[in-house]
Parts: sequence; C-alpha cells; structure tokens
Amino acid sequence: MKKLISLWLILIVFASCKKHSDYQLRILIRNGTDSLLTVTLYPKPDNMRIGKYIYSDIFQVYKDTTFAPDARLGSELFVTKDISIEPHLLAARIFDSIHVKLSSGKTLFRFSPSGAINYPKNLFTDRSAWVYEKNRFELVKMWRDYYIESDDYIFVFTGGN
Repeated sequence: MKKLISLWLILIVFASCKKHSDYQLRILIRNGTDSLLTVTLYPKPDNMRIGKYIYSDIFQVYKDTTFAPDARLGSELFVTKDISIEPHLLAARIFDSIHVKLSSGKTLFRFSPSGAINYPKNLFTDRSAWVYEKNRFELVKMWRDYYIESDDYIFVFTGGN
C-alpha cells in the first residue's frame, strides 16, 4: 500500500510539471541613432485613462505617453494576444499619431496614418518598416515551465533617413 501511495504521489508531481506557453504580439520602438530622443504618443481617446494609455489588451496596464526609447532592446508600444494582426495595422488601431523629438525639444519626425514627416517610412502604413523578431520568455511558476512566445515587431529610428 505504501508503494502504491508513493507511486501515486510521484505521478501527481510529474503530471503537474508540464510546459505551458502563451502567445503574444508586441510592437516596439528602438532608438538606432546616436542622439537622445523623446517619443510622444497620441493614443486614440478610447485607449486613454487617467492621463496614461492602456498598452495591452492582455493586462490592464497603463503607461506614460512620453518616454525615451531604449537603444538596445526597444520600448514597448503595445502588447496584444492577437498574433495575426500586422504591426502597422495595430499601430493605426491604437494611436492617432506619434511624434519624435530630440532631447533639445526640436521635432524630428511625425507619424500618422495619413503620412510621415521627415522620415522615409511610415510606421502606420508600411509593413516593411518593421523588423521582426521571435522571442521566448521563460517565467517561473510552481511545478511547471511557463513560456511566453512573443512575435515582436520593432520600428527602429536610424540616422540615415
């Protein structure tokens, strides 16, 4: 009987040690220039709350609309569980426009669904403007491996317009 109980407990432990993956799509902005840049997002009114915008349809998380984009990893603009949407269409669904300034305050680029100013590609209309990366994030959960498979699309500002 003891052996049967021990075997049963071992089976329960191994059965609960399973792998699980969730899938997401992220759009990010990365600073590929040597200058310090400031990005100002103008989300659609439905996405604004308490002076910040909802940056995920997975979690109710709010972010500031003005930030300095990360030069190495990129800064998240939006995270969605809809992995079938194209990055430029997601940007157009969430934002009215995006402005990029130098740290001095001078406006460098402006993007909107109707066009881009001072930049050759428009992140709202050009699918080719986005760089694709597949990432896998491992999260520690009790008794199981838990992963997030992320389709990441990154818009990189470069100095060589």
